[in-house]
Amino acid sequence: MASTTHQDLRDPRSLLVHARDARVVAEDAERSVFIAAAQWALAHPAADEWDSACVPGTERELAIAGQGAPLVAEFCIDEFAAAIGLSTDAGHYYIGDALELAARLPRCWRRVENGEVPVWRARKIAQATRLLSPEAVDLVDQRLASFAHSIGGRGIEQTVNAAEAEADPELLRARREAADDKRHVTIYTRHVDFHGRVDIEGALDLADALDLEDALAAVAAQLKDLGCEESLDARRAMALGELARREASLTFDAAGEVELPVRSKRSLQLYVHISQAPGENPFGTAARVENTRTALDLDTLRSWCADPDTQLVVRPVLDLAEHRSSESYEIPTLLREQVILRDVTCVFPHCTRPARSADIDHIVPWDAGGSTSTDNLAALCRHHHRVKTHHGWSYTSTGGPPDIGGASYLWTSPHGQHYLRTATGTTQLTTTA
Repeated sequence: MASTTHQDLRDPRSLLVHARDARVVAEDAERSVFIAAAQWALAHPAADEWDSACVPGTERELAIAGQGAPLVAEFCIDEFAAAIGLSTDAGHYYIGDALELAARLPRCWRRVENGEVPVWRARKIAQATRLLSPEAVDLVDQRLASFAHSIGGRGIEQTVNAAEAEADPELLRARREAADDKRHVTIYTRHVDFHGRVDIEGALDLADALDLEDALAAVAAQLKDLGCEESLDARRAMALGELARREASLTFDAAGEVELPVRSKRSLQLYVHISQAPGENPFGTAARVENTRTALDLDTLRSWCADPDTQLVVRPVLDLAEHRSSESYEIPTLLREQVILRDVTCVFPHCTRPARSADIDHIVPWDAGGSTSTDNLAALCRHHHRVKTHHGWSYTSTGGPPDIGGASYLWTSPHGQHYLRTATGTTQLTTTA
């Protein structure tokens, strides 16, 4: 494809030709990465001598594709994922999809290798077949291979269900019975908008849904009687919060009606990060809420704190730039809290798991002379702590503005790849072996 600059794209025809050619290049590149993912998995098989007696924390065998596909060495996922800019979790699924196709869907896989099926469509097939028996997945491969380039999600689902029913009707019946109960309530606390709003979805029994509807309508009406001027929708949303803040235990009166107890106060714990230097706060006039990892409008926070029914919890103020240390291996509470607030997440390349639930690692090990101090501690989730300890990854702290979003870390992989992890993300510093 001839090189085209943005200055050359001056008419609709040249734009279309450029977009078409760029798409071909992108699909070829993605196919090469996907094929490399399958080859990487096959090049890192689980060792034959591994068994349940292995040393706790060391590498284990990992099933990333369906029954009959080779097991792989657990820690191989991390390095390949980092090399292509994915987190370990995302890399697990990406490499697993490639191995599922290469090992269990050979007909579809050949069409991927030949450039006849785009990677995104092939991954949908792999994700739909991962739980199938070898007999069922072979039927799917036979029936889908000719249409894999064009079949949609519904067609994949129907083919998988038919193959499963034909190959293993008892298993399909058990799964259907297990799927009958679709009840759930999901609160998306990880997706908070700037004004502190979150989405909720759920599926309830009709009787429970009608009771909830009646309760929301009643409390929304009470709020209006008390002078609330919000819209009906807003009052219903507020009513759900009012119901949530009541005690969990329910009592019944003589007539069998539920008596809702007096509401409890809202408990609010906030971490507000403020830089001493004017103009250096990356959150602007907003605060970062640790629980949801989002920025929040300060006016919203003020309204919450001004609510007389809000119970404010005041924690000691920690200067994240202060150097703290201990003479022992054990990490004092305030030092641990300082590292958690500074790092925010696990500091392994591309990882986003919260520091609050992570291990606190001695960068230079304690038994090698490393200190228990601010500049020698970092947050690592349990998996990446194991990877660092047992699989040849190493890292150093390169400093940074700890009062504004954490330090920086230079990582080196077992194959000599280098990554700089900062508060803004991960940068690969080398691209060759």
